Amino acid sequence: MQVHLLGCGDLGSALGLKLLQRRDEPLALRRTPSAAPSKLPAKALDYTDADAVAALAYIPADITVLTPTPAGRDVEAYRQGYLKPVENLLAAWASGPPRSLLYVSSTRVYGDRRGDWVDEATPVAASDGPGEVLVEAEQRLLESAHDVSIVRFSGIYGRLPSHILTRIQSGEIVRPEPVHYSNRIHRDDCVGFLLHLIDSQQREPIYLASDDAPTPLYEVEQWLAEQMGVTRPKPIIAPPTASRRCRNSSLKRSGYSLLYPDFRAGYSAMIASTSIAAPRGKAAT
Repeated sequence: MQVHLLGCGDLGSALGLKLLQRRDEPLALRRTPSAAPSKLPAKALDYTDADAVAALAYIPADITVLTPTPAGRDVEAYRQGYLKPVENLLAAWASGPPRSLLYVSSTRVYGDRRGDWVDEATPVAASDGPGEVLVEAEQRLLESAHDVSIVRFSGIYGRLPSHILTRIQSGEIVRPEPVHYSNRIHRDDCVGFLLHLIDSQQREPIYLASDDAPTPLYEVEQWLAEQMGVTRPKPIIAPPTASRRCRNSSLKRSGYSLLYPDFRAGYSAMIASTSIAAPRGKAAT
């Protein structure tokens, strides 16, 4: 298959290498092609540049995978990182036949649900400016004539260094109250699920891609502290963030089997592969 990897950062690069392994034809399209893995074919393309993206109308591909990354956390950064490439891509494809697109979004579109369950059928209700930009970008794609599947990933983990592991190693975990639900998906499952969708004959318009175990953040961090041998950790107040529980109904219907179905499986593999764990019985200082 010929696969365009537009905005090819960490996930796109890992996906591209998987495609190469099975002798597909991925092409990384990113602002700095030299930053892509050396084995991965790459071309320079800034997805915020309408003229540059317009050239994609003349380059054949069986499917395009758009993995946007904002340059910052404010609304304008999200507009440039998410909405602008969507607008440019739709403009480039306007005069041709329908195209196939996988678009990586975020569960941020659900806003704060105070711990309630959300899935693909839950109406979006962004609670901040960047979330509203994500919703607008999704809507533009869903209203288009193209074969679009949107993948809303929850919190992606699996890379080192890990902020949460480093903080817990230093002896800090969040307090049990107020309860804040944590939703995660391992980086390897993100790549695996995108690869699974590329191969799928029928794709749904929206997928909520998260693991099987939404869990209060305190329970996650308490378990990690135990696994890392950190005793008597100091409770801290977690920064205010949206709380919800993600149900991965469409992911399961697709036939994909998670490599890491919960945080225990994923973090155990991370801890085992590094020296981040403290000796058993060591107190946090």
